Parts: sequence; structure tokens; C-alpha cells
Amino acid sequence: MKKKLAGLVVAGVAMFALSGCGGGGGNDGIVAVPPVNNETTLFLIDSGGFSAAGVEYTCENSFGDILGPFYTKSNGEFTFEPGENCTFELISFDGTPADPLFIESDIGQPKDGIPYDCIGGDFGLTDLAGSFNYLMDDSCTFAF
Repeated sequence: MKKKLAGLVVAGVAMFALSGCGGGGGNDGIVAVPPVNNETTLFLIDSGGFSAAGVEYTCENSFGDILGPFYTKSNGEFTFEPGENCTFELISFDGTPADPLFIESDIGQPKDGIPYDCIGGDFGLTDLAGSFNYLMDDSCTFAF
């Protein structure tokens, strides 16, 4: 009986070990690993084309959890997950036509059509240049 049980165990281990071989699946045993999250990266840029670094922002996810505070990186980079609403504290920005801010992609393409709402009363969609209207020292929430 012990020999029969040992034989079954050896056969089971062999089948398990060999189950990944052959079959011609075409991926040579490489399994795609799904991304850990769906983060998107954009950039906050000033009117001179320079990054708006150190701008504080928080994001609210679909469960109502507030994430952050975070700060834009030295290159103006910020990240979020699609579906989040992110609020930027635009302290020290004038909010005048001479001091616009822009949201761009990683290749410098403007991100138009992003809904936003600012405490100062301005709201709408980012324009074709990726800019938005805000007041001095305003706080603006974007629906990403």
C-alpha cells in the first residue's frame, strides 16, 4: 500500500511539474503581470513653460477617501487614478491672464476638456491649451 501511495504522489508531482511545458501557447512561459494601479501622470506648467513645483494637492477617490497631501514634483509632475477628484492649492499664483497655469501630458501636449471648479467661482473645462481660470491664491478641484 505504501508503494502504491508513494507512486501516486510521485506521479502527481511529475504531472504538476510538467504541466507548464509544451503546448505551443506562443508566450514561451512568460505571463503578463497586470499593473499595480491605474495611475496617470500629468504636469502642471506655468506661463513661462516652467514646471509649477511644490504645489500641494489632495485627491478624493470613488469611496470618498481623501488621499494626500501630495506635492507636484520639481518637473510639475502629479499623479492620480482616473475617477479621482484632485484639489490643487494654488498659493502664490496670481490667477491673471499674465499668470496662467496649464495641464500637459508627459510629451508636452495640452490636456483640454478636464472639468474643474475653483473656490473663487471659476469653473468649466480646461481649454485647448490646457489652461484654466482661477483667482489669486485659489483652490481648484479637477475631475480626472
